[in-house]
Amino acid sequence: MGALIGGVIGHQIGGGSGKDIATVGGAVAGAAIGSNQGRDSGGTSIRDVRRCETASNGPPEYWDVSYRFRNVEHRIQMTSPPGRTIVVNRDGEPRQ
Repeated sequence: MGALIGGVIGHQIGGGSGKDIATVGGAVAGAAIGSNQGRDSGGTSIRDVRRCETASNGPPEYWDVSYRFRNVEHRIQMTSPPGRTIVVNRDGEPRQ
């Protein structure tokens, strides 16, 4: 597209054999400018974007907790924050 526009503008400028040179020069310059424009903009694309929002609805309903007892990994859900330690029975299950 840039070459076409540059060629038309160059054709308007020159006279005689200069008109041919101006047409070619305009086409080359227009092509170079058009090529750089396409490269700089990176093309046009449309995307759906969803921004994350911070919601403060109070504390969570439960905490997913995993812990290791006697080389066995256990997982539980607790209704209160677990703290640094969890009291367990001899099987590694949390004590009520």
